[in-house]
Amino acid sequence: MPKVSICIPTYKRPDLLKISVNSCLAQTFQDFEIVISDDSPDTRTAELIPGLSANQPIRYVHNVPGLGQAKNVNQLFHLAQGEFLVLLHDDDFLMPDALSELIAPLRDNPSVVASLGKQYLASHDGSILDLESRVLNERYAKTDDRANRIQRSEWSVLAAQFPPDGYMVRTAAARDTLYRDDADVGEACDADFSFRLSKLGDFFLVGKHVSAYRITQESVSSRGLRILLGQLYFIVQGFPASPDLKSLQKARLQELAPVAVNGCLLTSARAKALGILFGKNYPWKQQFVKGVVQLGLAFAPRSTSRMVIERNTPRRRAAQARWLSSV
Repeated sequence: MPKVSICIPTYKRPDLLKISVNSCLAQTFQDFEIVISDDSPDTRTAELIPGLSANQPIRYVHNVPGLGQAKNVNQLFHLAQGEFLVLLHDDDFLMPDALSELIAPLRDNPSVVASLGKQYLASHDGSILDLESRVLNERYAKTDDRANRIQRSEWSVLAAQFPPDGYMVRTAAARDTLYRDDADVGEACDADFSFRLSKLGDFFLVGKHVSAYRITQESVSSRGLRILLGQLYFIVQGFPASPDLKSLQKARLQELAPVAVNGCLLTSARAKALGILFGKNYPWKQQFVKGVVQLGLAFAPRSTSRMVIERNTPRRRAAQARWLSSV
């Protein structure tokens, strides 16, 4: 049996998937398998697989009809034969030493259920964005002073340190946790998984860059990102944080609240939007003008509020990119 299963859910992106798979084949640690679960409605990805698997067997499943994000990932967790697994999105890619860096702390520390590393931020064409990558890692606590040691997992998820992919997890822990397909979780199922995984053990941060998170045209969808962050707000709010981490939880909720209100309004969840606006976590002192505008939008016709919220300026697009690795 392979030691590591690299699990790649994919949907209609064969060109980017090829790059992801090639980054797996280039690993310095070679005791692994690649498992791909494909939700694409066409056969372009299926036709690509034989050419990729000449030197490394790839187990490939084509789901017709598609399973959806959560069930697609869960299928991969169940198909994985390795003791450890890496979840890799089809538009992201690994650094050559990723597996060797991520497996060491799991082997050495029985209390650790998942390991993660620094991430690069990459443009749509795959170019590494050095400045943006440094800012992202600093923003989400992937820094040298925290590196190469065990992270308190509860703190890690509240600080948004744990990434949506590019981490390694014990396969048994992944199966015990699984993704939830609930409507309230929605597109935030990656983050929801990490919050529930944190209850099973510690995390470990290695000091090297292990993966690149690609900002694709789909990634910066204004509407989708706002809805996702709205769902994330309620996941963070419902998390049973330890008493000494309540202040961190509140800080995260205050950061998410303004965007979460917009996400709620986009899905016509006005009661939830008003609940955030009148709740204890909305940062009125820092966002008074925005809060007043959002309050007005909560009572405006739905078509008007959606039109205003979905207006996507260059400044907003830049801000969206900075959010991407926090979800």
